[in-house]
Amino acid sequence: MKNFQKYFIIFISFLLVVLSSERIYSQTYEEMRALWIYNIAYGVSWEDESNISKYTIGVFSSDDEFKALKKLAASKTIKDKPFEVIKYTNYEDIKPNHIVYVTKNENAYLGFVYQKLKGKNVLIISDRSRQPEYSVINLRKPCEGKQFFDINSQLYNTQKLKFTTQLLRSGGDRKILNEIYAETNRKLFEIQKKLEQKELEIIEKEKLLKEQKMKLKEQELLLKEQEKLIKEQEELLKNK
Repeated sequence: MKNFQKYFIIFISFLLVVLSSERIYSQTYEEMRALWIYNIAYGVSWEDESNISKYTIGVFSSDDEFKALKKLAASKTIKDKPFEVIKYTNYEDIKPNHIVYVTKNENAYLGFVYQKLKGKNVLIISDRSRQPEYSVINLRKPCEGKQFFDINSQLYNTQKLKFTTQLLRSGGDRKILNEIYAETNRKLFEIQKKLEQKELEIIEKEKLLKEQKMKLKEQELLLKEQEKLIKEQEELLKNK
């Protein structure tokens, strides 16, 4: 009987530890998602961003993830500007915030959210959605490889957003990266051509300058010769 009580106490203690660990893991998971969204925001540029005084992040509709983002907003900024976190419980109430995050429990409504926000310069983020075509960024399961999320390049362009190269690499979107690299190479080529043209212009100007100097030198020599002749003539006149 004593042995049974002993093992029962050990078992209960072990169960409490496991349950406690699961609760901590759940909190860590929500905080992790909040941090992902916060860090993603740093790599995004919106239209007319210089006139933005405060960023807004809409959460539909996990309370835990809303609280995790709300906690970040109380102590952090995005690009030195404050950000406000807004919770939505009905997709019909969603406004075109800078970021709208559709949590996993609301994936069934992602298509409706997309219809409301399509073309409105909003970063739509989903969590492990089976319809990733309706979000710009679809978060992956934590610890699932090195890639944390996937980027929908078509919707990325439709929403008129700009991502940093680092963010695109994190999302593994080779199509957009290749477009950026191609555009960068094109600009570098144009700059190189302009530099070459400038160099040719400088060479031409240096050549003209050299020719002008030569002409001036010739004129100086001619003037000296003329002065010499004048002096000789003057001497001849004096001797007569």
